[in-house]
Amino acid sequence: MKKILLIFIAMFLTFPAFAQNADKLNEVIAKMQAADENVTTLEADFTQLIVFTVTNEKQKITGNVKYLKPDSAFIVQKTPQEQRIYISGKKIIIYTPENAQAIEDKYDNVINASFSPAAVVNFGANFKEISKNNVVRFVSEDDNNYILEVYPKKNKDWTMKLFISKDNMRPSKAVITSDGTEITADISNYRINNSELNKNLFKFKAPSGVEVIKLN
Repeated sequence: MKKILLIFIAMFLTFPAFAQNADKLNEVIAKMQAADENVTTLEADFTQLIVFTVTNEKQKITGNVKYLKPDSAFIVQKTPQEQRIYISGKKIIIYTPENAQAIEDKYDNVINASFSPAAVVNFGANFKEISKNNVVRFVSEDDNNYILEVYPKKNKDWTMKLFISKDNMRPSKAVITSDGTEITADISNYRINNSELNKNLFKFKAPSGVEVIKLN
């Protein structure tokens, strides 16, 4: 389950700030850059359906994700078990209130080192670093979305189809396939530049009685 969660985090934090010699892909990237040019904070809701392809077991997760430029993120998984994920610079903390436990690790150890929350609000500046480790292809488009495919250059243990809304040039849906698992995430209700998202929201302060485990 941890692997599934982390794949989803990676999906949310790695909008396609990469280049390939394809005119259509370059066009989509340019439009996304323009849409994010003046963004300082971003918030969205998500619904995630996990299907274990071997057993056909299904699990539904709902939550909310917030970003603060340049490199902070706060993700709340509301169901089936509450988890709060704090990302700041090179550090990630996964806090599970029910277990009274928080795990702190280096961001690079959890997710591909080139992935950064800054990719959401300033991915143009992260263009070269992200493109070192990932491939992005323009696949097709429909009336409402551009459809891209994303996968690692090495150890291709997951692939993602990313649907970019033509209305706001932000991800509306992602389908992630890995060994034995398919994750479909619908992303909605974007809120941009909310002045109430201050820096303190993105900082983890352990409540009394909560054990903090530092892995690195």
